[in-house]
Amino acid sequence: MTSSPATDGGRVVVPVSDSASVRRELDRFAGNAFQEREDGSLSCDFAGVTHFTVLPDGRVDTGMPLHSFQGPADRLVFDHERGEVTVELDADDRTLAYTFRRP
Repeated sequence: MTSSPATDGGRVVVPVSDSASVRRELDRFAGNAFQEREDGSLSCDFAGVTHFTVLPDGRVDTGMPLHSFQGPADRLVFDHERGEVTVELDADDRTLAYTFRRP
């Protein structure tokens, strides 16, 4: 059974292990740019090389014209009003974060 994602000041916090909530929030985040691929990846493919993908094993792969991110994640933090999703990973008593902004 999956739980509902938590909200934090208008942001939606979703563990990457909750694939149903990740799917729902990515669809809300990307609209027509969202797709679920045959391999189970949840992908938002925007214009050009710009993309945000959650792989079935919980890793995240993003691409923007000047930067990208590839790596594990514990949770995704969606700020739909600002058009942002932040990848968070807890490591060594700190939280590493990468923010992707919808083009």
